[in-house]
Amino acid sequence: MLATNKFKLIANAIAFQIVWFVSVQGDNNNALIATILLLILHYKLFNPKAEQWLLILIFSLAGYLGDSALAKLHQLNYPGALEPLAPIWLFTLWVAFSTTLDHSLKWVFGTRSLTVSIALILVPCSYLAGIHLSNSQISNPIGLFLLNEGLWWALLLTAYGKYSVYAEVKNAQN
Repeated sequence: MLATNKFKLIANAIAFQIVWFVSVQGDNNNALIATILLLILHYKLFNPKAEQWLLILIFSLAGYLGDSALAKLHQLNYPGALEPLAPIWLFTLWVAFSTTLDHSLKWVFGTRSLTVSIALILVPCSYLAGIHLSNSQISNPIGLFLLNEGLWWALLLTAYGKYSVYAEVKNAQN
């Protein structure tokens, strides 16, 4: 049983990384195909309930809309953008990432300081790599954009962590 759970978590993490790499290449069609395959795998591995699918959708939309606003604010031009929104491939990244929150990345919510540190340090590194791989262009200083992304992610991840604790307590009571 333990080996099966570890396999699922590893498969979840690897699937996200594959979708991340495919998506930041900037091709919306390939990103959509990769994400659909990831969602099928997610269903097969974890058999999520309707509430979990809804949470994936809500978190993905919130992240995508926030990223779209930050891109506009900082004059970040993504290839294939759906003005005024970011391109579909960025939404697929959010969907793929959302599938890891209750599984391979659950450890991120161990303490609030860990959650915020990851958001402020690792997330901007991922964005920096994604900007370069996607051939995106930014007109404003990139440091300010990366700081704002880190703060945005700190807010989102902290909120998700709080929800996760609430959901566990609620499920334990049922």
